Amino acid sequence: MTALRMARLRPYAAGILWTFLVAIASVAPARGQGCTDLPPDRGVSDGGGGCLALVPAGGTGTAGRAPPRVLVVMMHGDGGGALEQRHVDSWLRVGRTLRAEDRHVVLLIRPGYQTPAGSSSGWANPRDDDYTAANIARVAGALTALRRTSNPRHIVLIGHSGGAATAALVLGRHPGVADAALLLGCPCDVPPWRSHRNSQRGAVDRPWGNSLNPLSFVSAIPQGTPVIAATGVEDDNTLPRFARRWVELASAKGVDARYEDVPGHGHGSILRWDGIAHHLQALIAALPQETSAR
Repeated sequence: MTALRMARLRPYAAGILWTFLVAIASVAPARGQGCTDLPPDRGVSDGGGGCLALVPAGGTGTAGRAPPRVLVVMMHGDGGGALEQRHVDSWLRVGRTLRAEDRHVVLLIRPGYQTPAGSSSGWANPRDDDYTAANIARVAGALTALRRTSNPRHIVLIGHSGGAATAALVLGRHPGVADAALLLGCPCDVPPWRSHRNSQRGAVDRPWGNSLNPLSFVSAIPQGTPVIAATGVEDDNTLPRFARRWVELASAKGVDARYEDVPGHGHGSILRWDGIAHHLQALIAALPQETSAR
């Protein structure tokens, strides 16, 4: 091969190499901080050798005080493995509305997510297809560790969008790890939700191959578990029917589940819904005053 031909091929070869490196980066696991790298009380073991970041969002939870009666764990939606500070701030605003003397509220950063407030170990797909068994197990491991270290009587989950799907999967895949849940804008039936989103975008209907479907695990949720699912009437992303179908099936299996439409709100604005605090209180009231030791 002549020197001239080699010179002409170099840009082409460099382009191939760059494409390959970008492709590798897009599927590589996100690197989170270890618990020793996070500030005190800002991380929790995920039970799999990693650590999920925590952001305190309201309540007591002060060292030296009595354990909170209720630990509220909020979980954010999908974001391709990254959350900006404005998203964290939105959850902190929610947390401030949930304050109570006997309650502690935290935002749990989902596995593999990078945020200015701390990053979690694990894997997050840049294309959001990451409701995997391993990620759900990491969240369940973190909740188990929080129950051990914080010693609350109850753990209540509040999830939005992908965080709501994660909460629903935790209830079904790891029964008893959480005691109740509020699911906001939940894509609780993943395959038809993905078909809807692809159609909405004019894209080829490619199902998510990594993610579990919350609808497939409702039969394992302990009977009587209080769950409220609420979706904005104007939500054109996670349409009301996806959460409603989950509630119908869960109720038929003995779960204390109910669905509520939220007028005047879409997918994102539901985090500003003034009914969140009220519905959290309703879930707490439905829980027994005491729980057996786990």
